[in-house]
Amino acid sequence: MAEGKENLKYKGLKPEIASEIEGYETAYFREDKPVPFVGGLLIYPATMREYELFSMCTSVLTLNKNEVKEGLRMSNLEFLLFKTREQTEEAQLLSYKLQKLLEIVFHIHNGIKCTACENVIGYHSVELMQYIQQVQEARDKGEEVLPKLKCPKCGGTEMIDMIKFGVDPVKNKPVLFVNGVMIRAKDFDRLRQIILFQNFSDYRDDSWVDPAIKKDYQEKLKIQAQKNGNINATVEEKMVALTINTSYKLEDLWDMTIRKFTMMLRQVNDLIDYKITKAAIMSGFSSLPKGQTLEHWLYHKDKDMYGDSYRDAESLAADVGNLS
Repeated sequence: MAEGKENLKYKGLKPEIASEIEGYETAYFREDKPVPFVGGLLIYPATMREYELFSMCTSVLTLNKNEVKEGLRMSNLEFLLFKTREQTEEAQLLSYKLQKLLEIVFHIHNGIKCTACENVIGYHSVELMQYIQQVQEARDKGEEVLPKLKCPKCGGTEMIDMIKFGVDPVKNKPVLFVNGVMIRAKDFDRLRQIILFQNFSDYRDDSWVDPAIKKDYQEKLKIQAQKNGNINATVEEKMVALTINTSYKLEDLWDMTIRKFTMMLRQVNDLIDYKITKAAIMSGFSSLPKGQTLEHWLYHKDKDMYGDSYRDAESLAADVGNLS
């Protein structure tokens, strides 16, 4: 980021991560290119085919460890592991979301991979079910040497889990393994932000904001939604709406990235609102408050999503001083 200039888009992020994300915006995000990650992994943007599943699963990336006492001394990766190991339905759902999210962004299938031919055997596949049965039968017979899982394609017996938690043998800290690549806590912090900024152009990190302020903000949004009749549109309806207002066909939109679709839908909506409002003002049927101008449909000022509510004490004190 430019020195001395605050970019509200990356407010709250560590400077090194903010600088990295800003570089990715032009190098990868805007062209929907996969982002290079540790160990040769590539982080791919999600498409509209995966919209509902992907959106649901991103909650594993926004868990705020600082909102509970146990998480204060943990890394984000340690806290995620802690949450998935609780004996609750929520923990099972978090594990499922993490698996599906990683499958989407890394273009992999979860299961057991043969290291010889890279064939992946799914956890619910016939081959694995048969193998489990063979092991159980061997145990029932009291056999000391249990059968090894063999790859149905090449017969290899060396296997690795595509997605699993493990321990860093050097630092003795929890790590995440994806396709044999070790993702440490620092890498996971980067992964969280890359995925969210890559797929949601209007995403802002608010993990550092006081929980009470966030709760108040969510209540205000809830009240506003109720005033508007809780009206919402399905993904299908949004896609149809975009085809009506552009030259795109439905079959074109399924392979469009979520990032580009949401940007396009927002711009089309803003353009329509702008034209209606401008026409009303020019015809004299409507007017803007004194001193206020009509914001252009394309050019928007970057604003804090919480307004002045979460500004730091120093900046607030400076404003108070200027008024006295």
